[in-house]
Amino acid sequence: MEAPTQEQQPAANRFRTAKRVAGLVVLAALVSWPILRSCTPETPEPTLPTAPVREEFHASKPLRLQLESEAEDADIAWLRYELNHLLARGKMHMSAVSTDPSDPKVFTLRVTLSEDGKQAKLALIAPDDVVDRENPLPLPDDTRLATISAFATALPRFLNAAHTTGDWVALVGTEDAKAYDTFLNSSLEWSGRQSAGFTQPPAAPGRARSVERLESLIRSQPKFARAWGALAAGYLSLGGEDETSLTQLAETTAEHALTLDDSIADAHAALGLAHLRRNEWVAAREQFERALTLDAQTGAALEGLACLLVDAGRYKEAAPFAAQAVAIQPQSVGANECFSYTLTTTPAPPSMQATPSPVRALEAILAGDNPSAKEILQGSLSTPDFNRWALPLLRAADNRRHIPEALQAVTLAASEQQIDPSTEILCGAALKQPEFVFNRMSRLQRQGERLPLRVLWMPQTQFLRQHSRFEQIVSAAGLPAFWQEQGVADVCAAEPALYGCKVHPTTTKSSDRR
Repeated sequence: MEAPTQEQQPAANRFRTAKRVAGLVVLAALVSWPILRSCTPETPEPTLPTAPVREEFHASKPLRLQLESEAEDADIAWLRYELNHLLARGKMHMSAVSTDPSDPKVFTLRVTLSEDGKQAKLALIAPDDVVDRENPLPLPDDTRLATISAFATALPRFLNAAHTTGDWVALVGTEDAKAYDTFLNSSLEWSGRQSAGFTQPPAAPGRARSVERLESLIRSQPKFARAWGALAAGYLSLGGEDETSLTQLAETTAEHALTLDDSIADAHAALGLAHLRRNEWVAAREQFERALTLDAQTGAALEGLACLLVDAGRYKEAAPFAAQAVAIQPQSVGANECFSYTLTTTPAPPSMQATPSPVRALEAILAGDNPSAKEILQGSLSTPDFNRWALPLLRAADNRRHIPEALQAVTLAASEQQIDPSTEILCGAALKQPEFVFNRMSRLQRQGERLPLRVLWMPQTQFLRQHSRFEQIVSAAGLPAFWQEQGVADVCAAEPALYGCKVHPTTTKSSDRR
């Protein structure tokens, strides 16, 4: 073979060199690839949103009761009243009755009774409408005491009421089934949903008989504290001419109830109403607030506090209490009247509709809208009452020459107790007769009766506030001292020179202290 020439050897060397360089490049690439790959940004993997932490129920959480039955026309009013009592006395944080659909949602204890009443289903509903827990509860059907005792045993466990050491049976108040029935049948006449109220109670013989049954009950069951508290409220639900003696009876009965059990909301409410009838404004408010702290759905306390604030000229502060009082006891005369006054400055809650009332009629007459006033009065009064005093009132509103005839008809209706002093005074205000209004108020003061001062604070009754007798009436009622501690009337914002509107600058309102 021939030896490679000099020209062929450099070419082979260059080929081998190129192969080595290529190999080194490949090797370098292989070595550097992991490093380069780690430096390259990667598309992050999608992350699933974390599930929201659900609110956990405990005794300090606001709770609302919802009771329903699978049976039509089932009598469950007593059970609703008693379940609310157990929950409130069991120190659950019971919410005030809701009057506005936009109110924040809270936990709900839903109790559903079977059609035969022998079983209940307990369900705890979270604010997001998810069922947190539910349990069946067999119910005895022999007595109402046995039924409520079954709930009193089951509810603390179901609600995980760790702050209680046992069941709630003792909170029922008695172990005597007959005594319990007497208590319920009597007290629900004024404490239940059909109550006619406490600040303007109409005369009703049926309630008097119920009061007598409770009087007999406490003689045989002297340690039944709830019966004593209910009896105190019962005295205040009786209308008629014996108001002073009934108020005294209510006060002593309520005080005795509180010596047996200081946590009887009805007894505190009764004391508040007794103070209110004597114009003891601050003491009355303290008792009402104590009652509502114990049970936010105490009808007597809601009505009393609402009417106290309305009479003191604090319509806006009174509005939510008045709305709740009407929601709990729609037929309460006093609660509805005080609610009507608040509507002259504050709109009604979305879920509530104002009923026709003399207050709304007065508002219409003072606005010169007599046809609306006639429609309102016809809708709120019986035909005999309308003809007796409302028709003369409307004639006088149309033609002032008929004012003497109208005032005479109103005075006669009041003397025959066809209308109460508040309505009598309203009629005088509707006809812009300040002397008539203040004469009636002075007469009530001399007789030691409570004054319906609420008419003085309407936006349309400035003519009464400008009258020379306004200061004397307000001062005798003790309102300046209340204003000094609790805050002045709403009208002071527009009428700062009005008597009573100037208070000490260091005054602290009770609402600020709370």
